[in-house]
Amino acid sequence: MLPLPLTALRLLVPPLRLASAAIWQTVQRKVVADYGILEEFVSMVTDIIPELLTRHQRAQLTLGLRARLILALCHQENAPDCDLVEPHLDRMEMLIRSWLKEVGGSNPEVSHLDFVDLVKKFLSSPDEREHFFQKVFHEDFGAAYDEAIHALMWLFLSKFENILPVQTFHQVATMFGEGSCVLAEYVQSVSQCDELKILLQYHNDLSQLDHN
Repeated sequence: MLPLPLTALRLLVPPLRLASAAIWQTVQRKVVADYGILEEFVSMVTDIIPELLTRHQRAQLTLGLRARLILALCHQENAPDCDLVEPHLDRMEMLIRSWLKEVGGSNPEVSHLDFVDLVKKFLSSPDEREHFFQKVFHEDFGAAYDEAIHALMWLFLSKFENILPVQTFHQVATMFGEGSCVLAEYVQSVSQCDELKILLQYHNDLSQLDHN
C-alpha cells in the first residue's frame, strides 16, 4: 500500500498532530539539518506550557538539538562556513542566558557554554576541528547523544499529544461562533478535491470503512 500524499493527510489529521508526526519522523531519520526548526518549536511550546518537560529536560532537549545542528554544519569536508554557523551559536547563547535567568544563575546545562567556546575555537583552527571530530565527537556526541535526544523528543511529543484531544464533529460544532457560515467553504473545499477521493479509497482498500 502506497503512503498517502500530504495533501490527503491534511484532510485526515489535525495540523498539530501532523506537525508532531513530522517532527518524530525527522528525529527517527536523524535529519539533523532540520533540528533548528525542532528546537524553535519545542522552545515555543514549552515557553507556553512549561509543565510538558522539567526545566532540566527542556534545557537538554533544546540545547541538544541546537548543538547537534552546529556540529553537523562544522563537520564538513571543507572548512565550515562561519557566517552560517555563527547565528546558531548566537541562538544557543541566548538559550543558555534564558536558562540562567530562569534558575537564578545556577544552570545544570552551563557546560554548554564551554561547547560554544570550543566551536568558536575550532572554527578558526583546522587542527582543533580535526582533533575534535577524530577524538571527541563520537564519544561525546555519538549514538548515546542521539538516543538521549530521541527519548526526550518522544516524551515531549507524547505529552504534547495528550493535550490535543481529537474532537468529535458535534464538539467542534459548538466551537463555531453564532452565525458562522462555514458550510459552503468547508464542504466545497473537501468534496471538490481529488484528495478526499484518494483518502476514502485508501481506507476502503484497507477495509477500515464500516459498510454496515
